[in-house]
Amino acid sequence: MPIDYSKWKDIEVSDDEDDTHPNVDTPSLFRWRHQARVEKMAERKQEKDEVELGKMDSLRKINEIERKLKEANLDEKERIKLELEKQEIAKQEEEWRKKEQELADKERLEPWNVDTIGHETWSKSRINKYSDKKPEPKKLTDDEEADLMRDFFNKYDEDMKKYGQQRGFDASEKFLLDNPHLACDFTANYLTLECLNLGMEFKDEEMCTMAEQCIIVQYLIELAKTLNMPPTNTSVIHNFFRKFKAADPSYLKMFRSEVEAFQDRIRKRAKDKRDAAIAEMEKEEREKRIAASPGGVDPQEVYESLPEKMREAFDSQEVSQLQKVAEEMDKEEFSFHLQRCIASGLWVPDANKPNAFEQGDQSDLAEKEQPDDATETPEPKKDR
Repeated sequence: MPIDYSKWKDIEVSDDEDDTHPNVDTPSLFRWRHQARVEKMAERKQEKDEVELGKMDSLRKINEIERKLKEANLDEKERIKLELEKQEIAKQEEEWRKKEQELADKERLEPWNVDTIGHETWSKSRINKYSDKKPEPKKLTDDEEADLMRDFFNKYDEDMKKYGQQRGFDASEKFLLDNPHLACDFTANYLTLECLNLGMEFKDEEMCTMAEQCIIVQYLIELAKTLNMPPTNTSVIHNFFRKFKAADPSYLKMFRSEVEAFQDRIRKRAKDKRDAAIAEMEKEEREKRIAASPGGVDPQEVYESLPEKMREAFDSQEVSQLQKVAEEMDKEEFSFHLQRCIASGLWVPDANKPNAFEQGDQSDLAEKEQPDDATETPEPKKDR
C-alpha cells in the first residue's frame, strides 16, 4: 500500500512564517498564535468531556428505568410512563453520540500542530540503587567490635530500653522512624541481653514484649540486606512496616511462631543461668564453711548425714537428748558421727566454754565417747 503523505502537507506551526510585518514583534506574534491554539484545544477538550458526561448520564438513566421495568409490582400506568421516558432518554443518547462523532470528525480534519503531531507511546524510569560491587567494609577485630558495641550501649541505653517497651507495629514504626540509628545488630544484641536479665528476674511479661521487639529489628535487618540498603534508612523502615502490616496471615503466623520460639529459648537460658548462679553461690558458701571448720569438713553435709534421732538431739540443744541417743545407738556408729561433728565444728569437745548446751550433764556422754584417761568433756556447739 502506498504511504499517504497528505496529512503532512498542512501542519499548523506558530513560528513557521519567515516574513512578518516590520511593525509586529515576531516573538510576541508567535506566542499569541500558540496561546490561541492552546485555548482552542482546551475548548474542544471541554466539549468532548461534556459529551462524554452526557452520554454516560443517559446510559445510567436508561439502566435505572430498565431495572424498574423488571419489578413485578409495577402497575400498567407506571410502566407506560417509564417506557415513554426511556424512549426520550434514548433520543438524547443518540444526540450525544452524533455530537461525539462530529467532534471526532472535526478533530480528524484539523491540521496537526506542535502539540498534536506526536504523543508518548511509552516511557521508562530508572532509580539507581547501591551497587552490588561496592567495596567491602573494613573487617573489624573482635576487640574493636566489642569496643564499638560497648560505646553504642552506653550512648543509647535509654533509647533501646524505651524501644523494647513499645507494643504493636504502629508504636514500633514511629519510634524507629524517630530513632533510625537503633535499626542495627547492636540493638538486637542489647535486647537479647535485656530479655535474659528479665527472664532471670521472673519478669515474664516484660521479657515477652522485649523479645518481640528484638525479632522485629532482626526482620528489618534481614529485609535491608535483601534490598542492599542500610536498615537505618527511613524509607526502608517505613516500607518494612507497611508491608509487614499488610502481609499475608501465614507470614504473620510465621513471625509469631519465631517470637514464641525465641521467648522459650530465653526462658530455658534464664533457668540455666539461675541454676548455675545458685550452684556457684552454694559452692562458695560450702568452701567458706569448710574453711571455718576445725577439721576441714562441711558442717552442713555432716548435719544432713546424721541419723534422724541424732539430728533431733542437736536441734533440741539438750545434752540429755544426745546422751539418750548415745545409749541407744551402736557405740562405733555413734563415735563415727560424733567425730565428724567435732571435725566440722558442730560439736565442741570443751566443757569449760560457756557456749555449750545450757541444760544437762555432759559427763556421761564423755565417759561413753572418750578413753578412761581423757581430761576433756565434749561440748555441743550451738551454731551450725
